[in-house]
Amino acid sequence: MREQDKKEIRQIFNGGIEQLVLPHFDEILDRLDEHTKILDEHTKILDEHTKILDGHGQDLWRIEHKLDAEVDWRDSASKRLKRVEIKLGLVK
Repeated sequence: MREQDKKEIRQIFNGGIEQLVLPHFDEILDRLDEHTKILDEHTKILDEHTKILDGHGQDLWRIEHKLDAEVDWRDSASKRLKRVEIKLGLVK
């Protein structure tokens, strides 16, 4: 095989790659860019929801803390009331 023949075969092969394969790679890269943008948008939305959920968690902690304090107060109030009733002679 002559050097000229080898050169022509390489040119034909390279031309085929440029015309048939590279456009598909360009299309794949374009789709990948689109999906990356969508993924970035979803990541931002998830970050916002995470912040909201963190806020709800803090609110829930506050509510539980207040509820625990209320239950403790009522438990001690019951004991205090019992002592008052005993002192007043209402119960034995």
